[in-house]
Amino acid sequence: MLLPIFHFSAAAIDAYVFWYDQNYVDLPFKNPMVKELPLKSRCMFLTIWCLILQIAYHTVAFLNDVFGTNAASPKKKPTIRLIKDVLFSVAFPIAMYVSGAFWGIYAVDKDLIFPEHIAKLYPVWVNHVLHTTVAIFMFIELLTTNRNYPSRKVGLSVMSVFIGAYISWYLTVYFKTGTWAYPLFDELNWPLRIMFLLFSYLLVIAIYIFAEKLNYVTGSSKVEKNLSGKHKKR
Repeated sequence: MLLPIFHFSAAAIDAYVFWYDQNYVDLPFKNPMVKELPLKSRCMFLTIWCLILQIAYHTVAFLNDVFGTNAASPKKKPTIRLIKDVLFSVAFPIAMYVSGAFWGIYAVDKDLIFPEHIAKLYPVWVNHVLHTTVAIFMFIELLTTNRNYPSRKVGLSVMSVFIGAYISWYLTVYFKTGTWAYPLFDELNWPLRIMFLLFSYLLVIAIYIFAEKLNYVTGSSKVEKNLSGKHKKR
C-alpha cells in the first residue's frame, strides 16, 4: 500500500514543480533566441530533462504498482514492469548526477551554477525539489522496490543515448544562440569544456554500474516486506 502512495506522491510533487516553473518563473534571458527555446527556454537545462524523466518514472512505477508486479523475480513480467525497470536504470544515475553536480559546484562557487539573479526567482522548496529530492526519491526507490536491470549492454546503450541527446542539444543551443545554459562553461576554454562533458559522461556511467551492483546486494525484497507489512509470493 505504501509503494503506490510513495510513487503517486513523488510524481505529483515533481509535476507540480514543473508546472510552477512553467507558469510562475520567468528567467531574465537577454538573448531573444534563447527566449524562443521550448519549455520557456528550460529545455537547455539538464535539471529539467531530469525532472521530466523523474515524472515519467514515478508515473510508470505507480501504474506498475496498480497493474503490474513488484515481485523480485516474476515468471512473466508485464510490459509496464519491463518499462519501469529500464526507466529506473536511467533515472537513478541522472538524478544522482544532477543533485551531486549541482550541490558540488554550488559549494565551490554558487554563481557558476545558480547565480543570485536566477536563485532569487525560485523558492527554496522548488530548488530542493529540482536538485535534492530527485536524488532522495530515487535512493528510497532503490532500497524499497524490486527490479531486474536490463542487460549491461542494453542499459548502458539507453543511458548513452539519453546523455548523447542532451549533450548534442546543449551544444546545439550554444552554437545557435551563443549562450551557455550554465555560467560555468563561460569560464572554461574548449579543451576544458570537452573534458568536463567527458568526465560527466563517465561519472554517470560509473553511477549506473554502482547502482546496478547495489541493487543486487541491498536485499530490497526484505525492505519491501517491511514497508508493506507482508510478503506476497508470486
